[in-house]
Order: sequence, then C-alpha cells, then structure tokens
Amino acid sequence: MIQHDLQDTLIENRLVAILRAADASRFADAATVLHAAGVRVLEAALTTPGATDAIATIRKKLGDDAHIGAGSVREVSDVDKSADAGATFLVTPTVNPLVMERAHERGLPVICGALTPTEIDQAWRLGAAAVKVFPIAAVGGIAYLRAIRAPMPDIPLVPTGGVHLADVANYLESGSIAVAAATPLLGDALTSKGSLTDLATRASEFVAAAAKYVSRT
Repeated sequence: MIQHDLQDTLIENRLVAILRAADASRFADAATVLHAAGVRVLEAALTTPGATDAIATIRKKLGDDAHIGAGSVREVSDVDKSADAGATFLVTPTVNPLVMERAHERGLPVICGALTPTEIDQAWRLGAAAVKVFPIAAVGGIAYLRAIRAPMPDIPLVPTGGVHLADVANYLESGSIAVAAATPLLGDALTSKGSLTDLATRASEFVAAAAKYVSRT
C-alpha cells in the first residue's frame, strides 16, 4: 500500500478501529466481529504484548478485504517488526523523522500523530499519508479540528483520542478524512469477559455513522 492508496482507503471507509489492551489474546476475535460489522481498517497498538503476532493472524484470517495497521510506532525497530508481521500501514503517536524515513524505505504509508499546527505541518511535509490529530478530545474536540483546518485545509486529518459515536458526524462533516476510535468503539471486548455481541452492535453503529460520508471529499 502506498500513500495515495491509504488515503483512498480512508475516504472509502472513514473509520479506523484501534485495538489496544493488556494483551492481544482477543485481537483476532474482535477483528473478526468488527469486519463482519463492516469495519475494514484496523490498527493494532504495539504497546499491547503480542500485537505483531496478532497482526499476522488477522491478516491471514481476513485476507485482503481488511487493512491491518500497526499503531504506537515510535522507533525504527517498530517499523521493521510491523512490516515483517504484515502490517499494511503504520500509525505513530508522534512525529519522528527517522521512523518516517524507514517506513518509506519499507513501503509502508503512515498516519502520523501530531497535535500542534507546527507538528501537523511537519508530519505532512515528511510524507505522511494522513495526520492523526491526537489527543483530540483533550484539546477542544471539533472546535480544535476546525481551527486547524482553517489554515491547513489541504492536510488530511484523522481525529483520534476520545472519539465517541456522537462525534463521528461532526468530525467528518468538518472535513476529516476519517476518524479513529478505541475505547468508545471497542468497550470491554478485548478483555477476557468482554462482550463481542455488544461490540458487534457498537461497530454497526459506528459504521452506519461513517457510511454517510463514504467517498465524499
């Protein structure tokens, strides 16, 4: 996948599901439920023990119909282990030029995490396919996104961090290329006693909210 392919994928789906937990034992099961509900773009956070193995398992289980990225990528070594596991894209929490350079060498597009206007501009100039504005809820949510987009309308933004179902329409209506959701979408599904049935319901609701903006630019 190259930069423009990932941008097209985000426009076609508008939603990224973030898998992050104490361990990755339920990642594959949750990914299967999310996929069945219509989620096609997933991010497995490397801060979760076993995440790279889970990426490989999910890729094998869901095939090319799903796009599985590695999240929380902060080091050059993270790029390599993610690529070797079969990740099709990377998500970073910060702007690290060395990580961006290595990702380009490995042929992986990056949704680069940034917050301030300077960081967002830098991430874009370093070749990010899109910029993850994180943590969006902590700095004003939709108001902050609109303030950022005013001087930089050309940069595709993915608000992340506290994105709830009720926020999806507002973010996408305001020009975000996509939204990414973790706990508001996954709930307790990644825990041993979590409900995959409830996850299916939440996923369907998120997909329906995002679907109104699919293929709109």
